[in-house]
Amino acid sequence: MDAMELKIARIRKKKSAKDLAFAIGKSTASYNKKERGEVRFSSDEITTVTKELELTPEQVNAIFFDNNLPIWQVSEERLPATKV
Repeated sequence: MDAMELKIARIRKKKSAKDLAFAIGKSTASYNKKERGEVRFSSDEITTVTKELELTPEQVNAIFFDNNLPIWQVSEERLPATKV
């Protein structure tokens, strides 16, 4: 996990550790341990933090998975048509 990138993403969104602790249902101390990489985030917590910080798939991969997840590029011409 890239603890520094997570902290930078949180600060950019003007969120406190207390804000994210509340969002994942943990104490601030518990969240801080997770943010420092001392304790792992659960998959539900990763989802919540991703939404709270509006992280891109690339940021999630870099922060939580050390860029070990394959990121597939989807070209717009291959996307299904949507109704407007």
